[in-house]
Amino acid sequence: MKQINRARKHSSSLLKDLLAEITPAEKDRTQTKMVVAARLEDFIKANRWSQNDFAGKVCKAPSEITKWLSGTHNFTIDTLTDIAGVLNIPVCELLAPKQVEIINRVQYKVVVKHVLQPIPYSTPYEVPYDLPKVGNSSGYLSGLLG
Repeated sequence: MKQINRARKHSSSLLKDLLAEITPAEKDRTQTKMVVAARLEDFIKANRWSQNDFAGKVCKAPSEITKWLSGTHNFTIDTLTDIAGVLNIPVCELLAPKQVEIINRVQYKVVVKHVLQPIPYSTPYEVPYDLPKVGNSSGYLSGLLG
């Protein structure tokens, strides 16, 4: 079995100090910039435009669109208004996180009456609690399927 390498936890006092200096207002501003960039990309894709197509529509260089989509650009109200005009949406649509719409929810129940052989399984992760074991088989799946 191939071993999965986990990310190592690294502790740095310098990094902790830098993160401690970030104010809640700065975190909110960064979050808002990321939301605007994500929403803008969603609208560009929804219209089936490339970044170059969109750049032409807002009279900007493609490199500027790339900067906008990076999530670090500080948009002016004028720029947001121009973008919203091209997309034919209200400006507030660019500032609101995308709402996930559940169209259909389906639940399935699978019942296995008989299994010829237990299904072998393994995981590289530790299980934080004891899973039930049934009969002579070893393992949670065997217990469910047995």
